[in-house]
Amino acid sequence: MGEAVSLPPGVAFAIIAFLLSLLPAGLFLWLWYLRRHDRPVPTGTIVGAFLVGLGLVWPAFQLEEAASRLWYRLSPATAHNFMGPTLPLQTALDLALPALGTFFVVATVEEGLRYLALQIWVRRGRTIDQVFDGLVLGVAMGLGFATLENTLYFLDLITSGSFDTLVFVFFLRFMISTLAHISFGGLMGALLARGVFDVLGAGHLRVAAFTLPWFLHGLYDFLLGIDQSVYAVLVLVPALLVLITWTGRRDFFAIARREGRILVQPRAPVTQQARVMRRIFQQFDSPWNKYAPWLRERRVRYTMLRELEEDHYEES
Repeated sequence: MGEAVSLPPGVAFAIIAFLLSLLPAGLFLWLWYLRRHDRPVPTGTIVGAFLVGLGLVWPAFQLEEAASRLWYRLSPATAHNFMGPTLPLQTALDLALPALGTFFVVATVEEGLRYLALQIWVRRGRTIDQVFDGLVLGVAMGLGFATLENTLYFLDLITSGSFDTLVFVFFLRFMISTLAHISFGGLMGALLARGVFDVLGAGHLRVAAFTLPWFLHGLYDFLLGIDQSVYAVLVLVPALLVLITWTGRRDFFAIARREGRILVQPRAPVTQQARVMRRIFQQFDSPWNKYAPWLRERRVRYTMLRELEEDHYEES
């Protein structure tokens, strides 16, 4: 028998941390995409968006680290505020300086990178042809970012031996951090898609696609920094409710792009019932009905029941 393959401890810990981070990503991908029978976005597009989200972590951390070093050079006495306020809060600066770091550094960098990636993809992507596609694309990109970010946190705890803290942090980042990136990415993707597909040039939607997630992200991080986790979670609730509501909006599924060209008039998606009724009307116009009218009622009734019960039907 061959010898068992043993991995270096660092590699093994990294694999464990990554697998732990994939659990919430897999769950939310199933909720938002995999369980749907009508998947408007190809699986390859979702995988690509997830990988792009993973790739955005490195430049985001590099830019944030550069901002931290710059802050230290400009004001060494207040540089500790970049990582969060010093509790207990005593002066107005104890709130203002951490807010400067969360809103204008962390939120601006992370949401700015996500906005650039999403805008390029939505504008040029041939597979993105409706607003719901932008929403799912943003959710997948947010999950990718959260997965690698969570991996780094879990890896740090595992290598330091803080296994008791790991359990608490796992559930904290599972329920809060991952949901936060879903909220920010989903809102950004849907608003950006609406702005891009609006032939009248809805510039305010493209602006809101950045400013709304940016504000929510900054406020969320700020509330966590001042030890107000409950209020940070409450910030996410309206955003998640809006996303859930948007998944049922009929106009978000209207086709707005065909063969790479944005349509002047978006076309509503054709449902199974509409396809069946269209075929029924075609049968009414059939020459057979003209010469054999006694077959019309029986044939139409049978065809309607059969087509409505079948899962497979032809694309119109």
